[in-house]
Amino acid sequence: MKRLMALAAVMVLVLSFAAFAGEEKDFGAFKAYVPDGWTATQDGSTVAFTKDDNTSSVSITVEKTEGVSAKDLAAAFAEEFKKTFTGVTEPQVDEDGDYMFKMTNAQGVESIVLLTATDTEYALLVITGADAGGEGLGQILGTMENSFKNK
Repeated sequence: MKRLMALAAVMVLVLSFAAFAGEEKDFGAFKAYVPDGWTATQDGSTVAFTKDDNTSSVSITVEKTEGVSAKDLAAAFAEEFKKTFTGVTEPQVDEDGDYMFKMTNAQGVESIVLLTATDTEYALLVITGADAGGEGLGQILGTMENSFKNK
């Protein structure tokens, strides 16, 4: 999760010092800030945040691990994404046991995939257009991460 927090912190600090404009919403499994200029929609355990100009998005899925390790979950997601994405890299683990890999969609846009897990549930984040997401993406990721960790 350190990679996620580092990404969020860099985006917030580098791109803006403006106050948050928008609202924090409770999506059940986590809370997250929905900045002005972004839309959040929920479909079951997945929440999709989309920048209004469609240049950036993040989907966050929170589910039970059902006893599967974070390593095995990351490997399974990478294999599944290979069916519809190209350039899917091997999941890399950080010192906290979180996993990250990258993939590219049919339009050539790269996504960063992050998986973090507790003993009972995991959060899978797919971030597309990270550079274009700017401050809003940083706000979403930062508030989501704090909510998920502090459940």
